[in-house]
Amino acid sequence: MLGRQQIAGIPTAISEVFKNAHDAYADRVEADFLPRDQLLVIRDDGFGMTLDDFEQRWLTLGTDSKVLGGIGYPVSPIGKEPRVMLGEKGIGRLAVAIIGPQVLILSRAKREGQLGNLIAAFINWSAFDLPGINLDEVEVPVRTFPGGALPTTRDIEALVEIALANVESMKRRTDTNKIQHISEELVAFGVNVSEVV
Repeated sequence: MLGRQQIAGIPTAISEVFKNAHDAYADRVEADFLPRDQLLVIRDDGFGMTLDDFEQRWLTLGTDSKVLGGIGYPVSPIGKEPRVMLGEKGIGRLAVAIIGPQVLILSRAKREGQLGNLIAAFINWSAFDLPGINLDEVEVPVRTFPGGALPTTRDIEALVEIALANVESMKRRTDTNKIQHISEELVAFGVNVSEVV
């Protein structure tokens, strides 16, 4: 809801995602729309997120990027001049919800010249609209992959299955029509990561 209230539409949402790439010290960011698959792929060469970054910053509302040393304060990578941060309000991550109802996030942190493990997370934004459900009841499946390994199609399916089981577990306490719609979205999701990365 916060994303929808702050973002005028898809072009603005994509702009916010590009701002996040700038803030992550990316030199390059690309967006490709694959109409046959109804898939938008956005990738950058920024410093990425560790599992802790993802859980404590990206998934946390109201991180304070304006306080030096605060949870949202980015560190300038070695060899790069400090940048003026463009995404100070944390809207970029919420803007992703405007682009589509589901997102697969892949990130691999680079810290002090070393590449970390890849994290993969799957979010179905529609689950957050379910009436009578608390935010902490919506599970965001996250998995790490060692080194440069990419998740397989089966790995992605496993993340989606966790989200599906989570949504199905709420069906007695909320709108069953919405649960059915979300379940259909989840079942329809499919991507071969090696083809789009």
